[in-house]
Amino acid sequence: MALRIHLLPSILPSQPLKFHPYPSLPTPLFTSTPKTLISLCAKKTKDSDLASDLAKKLQKIKTQFVRREEAMKKSRELLVNDLCQHLGFKTEELKKKWGNLSEDDKCGLIKGFVEEWGVNFHPLSAKSVKEMIDKQLGEES
Repeated sequence: MALRIHLLPSILPSQPLKFHPYPSLPTPLFTSTPKTLISLCAKKTKDSDLASDLAKKLQKIKTQFVRREEAMKKSRELLVNDLCQHLGFKTEELKKKWGNLSEDDKCGLIKGFVEEWGVNFHPLSAKSVKEMIDKQLGEES
């Protein structure tokens, strides 16, 4: 796949095509030589180098994923703490009451919280706030 990408520019002529004054003679399609192909063939990459590069990239992706997960968890914790302050509950009280509430009651509480909370912040939607709180309270159980 990568080889085809590198060969594509060498297929296209770098200079305009030259036309012969006699139409009976064949016209060369390309006047440039595929230099890219030669440089790719001359440069060989070892499997160990490819494996180490891949391992580095995978480690970087893993690290980014872990950081995102930690940031989301911290965001959910802050959100639950703000909701507790808004409702005047402690986290344990909210956890107990949250499980007993109907979906409509939960949505009503969240909408009121988001309306007040939105004065100081540009909040998420009420639905996403509810999902974050559900997830955080579920993880704490």
